[in-house]
Parts: sequence; structure tokens; C-alpha cells
Amino acid sequence: MAPARVLVLISGSGSNLQALIDASNTPALPDVEFARVISDRKDAYGLKRAEAAKIPTTYHGILPYKKKYPDDIENPQFSEAREAYDADLAKLVVAEKPDIVVCAGFMRIVTPSFLEPLHEEKVPIINLHPSLHGDLVGAHCIERAWEEFKQGKRTKTGIMIHYVIAEVDMGEPIVQQEVSIEGCETLGELQARIHEAEHKLIVEGTRRVVEKGRQ
Repeated sequence: MAPARVLVLISGSGSNLQALIDASNTPALPDVEFARVISDRKDAYGLKRAEAAKIPTTYHGILPYKKKYPDDIENPQFSEAREAYDADLAKLVVAEKPDIVVCAGFMRIVTPSFLEPLHEEKVPIINLHPSLHGDLVGAHCIERAWEEFKQGKRTKTGIMIHYVIAEVDMGEPIVQQEVSIEGCETLGELQARIHEAEHKLIVEGTRRVVEKGRQ
């Protein structure tokens, strides 16, 4: 059986991408190859990580779409730009014939213009989210959990790998892990604790979906 083709979407440093690269073709993540890494930011360090691992890369930025479809009363929050961007992103992804798409720190909320073409191709899309399912939704979850910890409202948070659907961060969880906040004296310590756990969980979630696709 041919290796499973993994396509990774990133926006930043790519530390979770690096975790996937390091685990690839070991017992933690066997029989995979990386089809491509796509970033929405030109200066994302994750692109350098991919290049070092000899993985093809593409920069796919939103700015040309915002210029073509300006934000105005009839097009709030660049909705047309986002849909056009996502439609082209889907074309880039489908062309690589991936078996799985992993959003590893991809900081864009994708629209049906991206989701539907991938669904038609039966390509699962998974995402890493720094919260347990249904707890903290959206951006800045680590910071929000830290503030609630300081207020005495919580002692733990978590991370999950989940399927991507139109509803933000609400797709079915593949694997989750609680993360205790107790003992952390700064936000930075909590961030480090969560990121360490993320690097293992994203590998585990990817492996589970790859294995499911082989059944």
C-alpha cells in the first residue's frame, strides 16, 4: 500500500509541523509522505522547516483577494474575498491528491468554499485546538484559560484534535487531553505546557485518521 499523503496548512512557526515531520515513518506515524505544506503567511518559519525536510511548499496569501473584493457594507468582513481565497486554496489542495489535510496552527477560519470540495473528494480535514471540545471556542483560548485560572474559575484546560466543519472548533473530536494549569506561575509556562502536549497529540490524531482511512 502506498504511503498516506499528508498535506499540512500552517500560519506560523511550524512547531507542530516539525512534530509531524519528526514522527513520520516511525511507529508513532508510520507509512506517510508529505504532499505539500501551504502557508497563508509568506514569512512563516514553518515554510523553512518544510524546505529543510525537502517538502514542497506554497505561499497562498489573502491580500490579493482583499484587493479584488474590498470590504464594504455589501461585503462585510471581506466575505467575498474569503470565499474566493478558500475556493483557490481547495484547488491547490485537491491537486496534490492528499489522503488527509492537517491544520497545524493554520490561523484562518475556513468557509464552505474550502470544505465542500474536500468533502466531495472524501479528504478528511483535521485541526489542532487548544481547548477541550465545547469548552473554549475561537481564538486566544490559552490566554482566556489563564485569565479564568487567575480568577479562580478553573484549574485545567485541554487540547483536542478534531475534524473541521463549518462551525468553528465544533467538529467531532478525534483525540483530547486535559492539561492542568496548576503549578504554572505565568502565561508563558502554561503555553509551554500546552505546546509540549500538542506536539504529541497532533501526531496521535493524524495517525488515527490515517489508519481509519486505510480500513
